[in-house]
Amino acid sequence: MIDQGGFVKGVLNLLVFFTAFFSTNLLAANGQFDVVTMSNGDTHNGTVAQERFNLKTPYGVVSVPYVRMASLRLGHGVAPDRLTTVGGDQFSGTLMDRELLMLRTLDPALSLQSDEIREIIFASRSHYPLKGTPDLVIAENGDIFAVSVLTSDFLVMGKSGVEIINRSAINYLDVAPQPDAKPSLIQVTKNSGKVSQGRLSTQTLRVSTGFNATLEIDFSQISAVALRVNHSGRHSGYLFRQRFNPHDLIIDSMRDGQNGPAMLALRGGMTTRGDIQGGGDGDEQPPKTVILKPFAIGIHEVTFQEYDLFCEATGRSKPNDQGWGRGLRPVVNVSWEDAVAYSEWLSQRTEKRYRLPTDAEWEYAARGGTDTRFWWGNELQPSLANCEGCGSLWDGEKSAPVGRFLPNPFGLHDTAGNVFEWAADCWNDSYAEAPEDGSALVTVGCGKRVIRGGAWSFPEHEIRSANRWRDFPTRSSDDTGFRVVRELN
Repeated sequence: MIDQGGFVKGVLNLLVFFTAFFSTNLLAANGQFDVVTMSNGDTHNGTVAQERFNLKTPYGVVSVPYVRMASLRLGHGVAPDRLTTVGGDQFSGTLMDRELLMLRTLDPALSLQSDEIREIIFASRSHYPLKGTPDLVIAENGDIFAVSVLTSDFLVMGKSGVEIINRSAINYLDVAPQPDAKPSLIQVTKNSGKVSQGRLSTQTLRVSTGFNATLEIDFSQISAVALRVNHSGRHSGYLFRQRFNPHDLIIDSMRDGQNGPAMLALRGGMTTRGDIQGGGDGDEQPPKTVILKPFAIGIHEVTFQEYDLFCEATGRSKPNDQGWGRGLRPVVNVSWEDAVAYSEWLSQRTEKRYRLPTDAEWEYAARGGTDTRFWWGNELQPSLANCEGCGSLWDGEKSAPVGRFLPNPFGLHDTAGNVFEWAADCWNDSYAEAPEDGSALVTVGCGKRVIRGGAWSFPEHEIRSANRWRDFPTRSSDDTGFRVVRELN
């Protein structure tokens, strides 16, 4: 008797083989291959003959077809395996496929063990959006992926009582998981613009992915959910890259194919820094007009996810996350010297010039073309920043994941509050000696460096655009991180 299951499986394997063989020859003609880098540094070009890639994630098994794969990085126990799709989905977990077959044009097929692979960069291919995934999940570990949210109602226990909010009324969910299995804090931004805050009684989020999987995700693993944002014709304030000309967006590739930080090109020019409004601190005096060259600056602070790559590549110890989580949270507990080292490493990996922003560049970028106390105006408004008394989920408790508040008019996030950011300048208690070209003030025996922007643990006065502070370059703190500048000339 014929084994029907074995027969079908054999036919499928042959189909995969011949499809991959045909693809290899076609890619050879076009000069495109999958590139596999082994742990020992060897590289192999060809086509990975794998129908689907199966990753065991914290929320369930995700099975991504070959045609949707962009890259696969193996962590080998030091870090999770990380899968990226052509649509920009990022999943982390453990690859379940332990052996892969690579077809090569002129050489025999090659069997590769996944525990010997460092990374696979798949041949470039056309991107087409997945149907039925209008929503977006951002996980606490930094994963981000398109889904269709199936949970219909969310039960929020706020100060005024219990509120049942239907999925159709929601634009965005901010989630702040709590320790000891306590209900997560949640902020719901509705389509009407109204905001509700409270404790979330709904324990899990049920979603379907574009890869034929239904996942039940515990809210302790979720950082944010955006609804109805993944198709044309809809624009969300939180999808910040739609807010400016894409020609101004710069994302450099590193030598290993990974992306560097997302940067925004600014034109510079004449700008005034310091206590323009009056009522500021003495070190913001006198207001000074400078002329800046064009430059690009990070859309948000450097994240743990980005900084951890640097640590893994250089063998440096990863900074403490205070138990708040890593992923898309801004890296903290890094000194000025650490921030400079990261910038130099990024310059080497991208062959572009990265550095810390000067004090003048930082303030110009933070103001976003405004001359008010904050980029949004002269008065504090709730839920626009993370500081002591700012009205966010994280006030006075910890940092928020990057990009969780609306961007300033330039399209930059978190320039007010969240974490202080290192600048290149030596500290000086006035602007009297500040360079008129906006370059960094560097003095002999520089004892302290400038930090900017205020932080989650500081009151509103300290998150003003003009506010300056200082710290020792060797000191690190749980309220201080940084963002980088990329030179354009």
